Amino acid sequence: MGGSFIARTRNRVVLKVGREESLHGEIARLAQELCVACARLHARGLLSGVEGNLSVRLSNGDLLVTPSGADKATLSPNTVMRLHADGTLRHAAGTITDSARDTAHRPSSEVGMHVGCYAARPDARAVIHAHPPVATGFATAGCPIPADVLPEVPVVIGPIALVPYARPGTPALAEAMQPFLADHEVFLLANHGVTVLGTSLSDAMLRMESVEQAARIVLVARLLGGEQRLSTVEASALSALRLSNATSVTFGTIARRTYSAGVSPEGLT
Repeated sequence: MGGSFIARTRNRVVLKVGREESLHGEIARLAQELCVACARLHARGLLSGVEGNLSVRLSNGDLLVTPSGADKATLSPNTVMRLHADGTLRHAAGTITDSARDTAHRPSSEVGMHVGCYAARPDARAVIHAHPPVATGFATAGCPIPADVLPEVPVVIGPIALVPYARPGTPALAEAMQPFLADHEVFLLANHGVTVLGTSLSDAMLRMESVEQAARIVLVARLLGGEQRLSTVEASALSALRLSNATSVTFGTIARRTYSAGVSPEGLT
């Protein structure tokens, strides 16, 4: 009896330690990925200085978020903040950053927007907010990026929402995005910037880059006299390639949702 109880207790302790070690490894890996993503976005001119904010969702539901006021080109993993799923500072020790005791850093002021995105989209594992100049120009001008010009927009990027202005860093921003979250992964925030969701950090980062590239091409087309729209039939066929299920496949190097309609997405890369 006593030996059996001790064995069961030992097994529970081993399982708990194993889960904690696994979570710590996940935190270390994703914190480093956040820093690499920030440096890449900065190098490509999609954010500058201290602007922009990134987050990832851990397997236990906690969030890793970039700190407020940090230079994204030189961000260090030990400054990444770990939060509860509701955006409150985490009090547990032994994490990347013991956020409750860290007085040198505080989470991004846009945490509420990230929390709102994750709450509405259980499939989202990463959120990136940046200020890519051309796509943000479209947002500032109140101009949508058309989905029927480039095949990559409906297939790779998905529909792009144009979200009415709401003051950054306030609950109004998450509220303004709410009506669009169920059916979009890309959001042009009026007079503000661009936010994207992803099934992973790399997925979100590549989607942000693709949005800016599409905005540049459309802008150049308009300078040359205006973009030529795809036919209604072709635009509908491309849109049909994206289904709403969460099965992930590869579109080029980007993890995307399942495509159907008998068309191979690889043909568009």
